[in-house]
Amino acid sequence: MTAVRSAFSLPLVSSVDDNLELARLGEELGYDDVWLADTATIDVFVLAALVASATSTVRIGTAVVPVFTRPPALLAAAAASVSQVAGPDRFILGLGSSSPAIVEDWCGIPFERPVTRVRETVEALRVMFSEPKVSYSGATTRVRNFRLGVPPAGEVPLWIGAQRPVMAGVAGEFADGVACNFIPASAVPTFKQTVAVGAARAAKTTSLPLVVRLQTIVTDDRASALDTLRALMGPYLATPTYNSFLASCGYEAEAAKIKAGWDDRDRAGLAAGVTDELISDLAIVGDEAECREKLARFVESGVDIPMIHPVARTKREAAAMLEALRPR
Repeated sequence: MTAVRSAFSLPLVSSVDDNLELARLGEELGYDDVWLADTATIDVFVLAALVASATSTVRIGTAVVPVFTRPPALLAAAAASVSQVAGPDRFILGLGSSSPAIVEDWCGIPFERPVTRVRETVEALRVMFSEPKVSYSGATTRVRNFRLGVPPAGEVPLWIGAQRPVMAGVAGEFADGVACNFIPASAVPTFKQTVAVGAARAAKTTSLPLVVRLQTIVTDDRASALDTLRALMGPYLATPTYNSFLASCGYEAEAAKIKAGWDDRDRAGLAAGVTDELISDLAIVGDEAECREKLARFVESGVDIPMIHPVARTKREAAAMLEALRPR
């Protein structure tokens, strides 16, 4: 059985310095991991290197870097550079397909054959980290005569972000670990079984660790927190990947309402689909005791690394939540 690790997510605010303070605080509080998101905010590899310099024991992972926005050569160089700063066994490169909104709308890159692109990127990176000169030719990825000029400090584990069954199976077969987002505890056992089927294809004898990002608000004002999370989660759950995943987890009616509200630009309809019950199943919200109970529920379901993501307006609010849920 994989040992459970405590974890939190960055970035939480827009200031680089404030995030570094939160990283140091998390380490002081005893968290095992910090996982970094890659969206329209602080560059994920810059932040990873700075966190590595500012801390000494906390493990750093990316959850996740889109495979479309950086080719394998850039991913290899960036990951190896962070590995050198962090030292052996402190950096994990988590990769994923991301979404059409980020890949196509933000970056102008066609979002095509995402499962194949993820698999081929992982395959190419494994060779890049182990061989002095690499050529790789796939259906979506090509590398010719590449030499990695910055050796990593040690092995760089490759994790895959997955939601739906096909990608979960690919993660099981090709990755060293799995990252997931917006998954209810009730769906974790089935998800892990799908990962295990993929792992069996590769003759893996141990289960892959699973990290799950959990939107978190520690508060006594439950009604206000639910409204905050409703506004945050609605647009995510309207995207095709998350919407279909939500429906597959038993929330067909909610997924349909969310999609209809988004398609019709009906904010009220969209919000109606993000019910209090749905938020309670996907996120960590309530007072400290309630939040710890919900974290325990995710661990019991099979989550190896419950990653809290404090939904905060300020560094002070984020720090207070990290302190409230510090490992015991």
